[in-house]
Amino acid sequence: MIATSSLNARERIVLRSMAAAAVVIGAALVAGCQTSSTSTDVTTAPDAPKCLVTLGSPGTIEATGGSAKFSVTTQPECAWTASSAVNWISSVSPGSGQGTRDVDFRVAANDGSAVREGDIMVNDSRVRVSQKAPCRYALSPTSQSLSASGGIGSVSITAGSDCSWTANSESGWLTLSGSVSGRGNGTVSFSVPANSGAERTGSVIVAGQRATVTQASPSSPAPAPSPGPGPSPNPTCTFSIAPASQNVVALGGTGSVAVTTQSGCQWSASSNASWISVTSGASGSGNGSMGFSVAVNLGGARSGTIGVAGRTFTVDQAAVLTPTCAFKVSPTDVKVGKDGGSKSIKVDTENSCSWSASSNTSWITITSGASSSGDGSVTISIPKNTDKNKRTGTINVAGQSVTVEQDGA
Repeated sequence: MIATSSLNARERIVLRSMAAAAVVIGAALVAGCQTSSTSTDVTTAPDAPKCLVTLGSPGTIEATGGSAKFSVTTQPECAWTASSAVNWISSVSPGSGQGTRDVDFRVAANDGSAVREGDIMVNDSRVRVSQKAPCRYALSPTSQSLSASGGIGSVSITAGSDCSWTANSESGWLTLSGSVSGRGNGTVSFSVPANSGAERTGSVIVAGQRATVTQASPSSPAPAPSPGPGPSPNPTCTFSIAPASQNVVALGGTGSVAVTTQSGCQWSASSNASWISVTSGASGSGNGSMGFSVAVNLGGARSGTIGVAGRTFTVDQAAVLTPTCAFKVSPTDVKVGKDGGSKSIKVDTENSCSWSASSNTSWITITSGASSSGDGSVTISIPKNTDKNKRTGTINVAGQSVTVEQDGA
């Protein structure tokens, strides 16, 4: 301590200035410490979810059903499961997977009267599947009469906007005019010449439906023909077909229909179902035959028709046969040491039987064999258990549960 009494005035002023500076420096140090202590209290926003799944659209399915697919897009390490939420969507394969890939499924034929929609669930997301309604046709009027002098008439068709149709006449005296094919609602026109004979009946066939046209006989008898040779009158055309129907297996096939009529009588044939094709004899004169083919059926049993010479030929096709599949999975209990590792599970079944595997536990990862058909195997990977307690998880393999038990650290 310096005795201020022995200092002169200038020295006392210097000493007081030094003391004031020390106070300022001390305050700055305290403020710096406070700032440093608060700067470590930082809040960081959590990372956004990583395993987001994006699903593609399978498009609209035809009423006859069949196979379709959609895409699953996600990170390579992200696992997912897929399953149908409705009974008319089946064979979802694979039922589980990891990363990006396509998922196949099968849709049954729609036997209802309206469009239907169902979902396939992929984790917490869904794919909407829309199926068209089957085509149904109605004619109006279903019967009409014309006088012996002949005339013109028409038949109205009511059908869905996606439903195509073709019209044909079964009688040589009933002639179609204008458009004889179309899609959705429409009209078919026809003309009838004068009738010099007995009352006669013919039909307009549209998409397998029949509209009857009856023409009256003249009010007075026709004059007797002049004696002597002359041209033969045009024959009244009648038509018959054989057989009237045929059964076809699910794998499809071919067939033929014989047409019997008078010489010079014109006839035609057209299919009313997209899966039936006329391959020969789409038109003819006099006796002849029509050939057809039937596509493979991937859904339920179905029935379609072909209009042949004004007659209706019916094709009944069987449903696709689904094999009865049995699966043997071994082992169903898997033991793993604390350090983890890889294990293999074997699947035994028929070659045509498909199966899939999925994990129900976050620490069990399927590294191969997530889906297959016939005999195969599934490989799983288990990480090291850092907890002192034993842990248990499960996976699903070919519809069966497999238990995985790992020792504690």
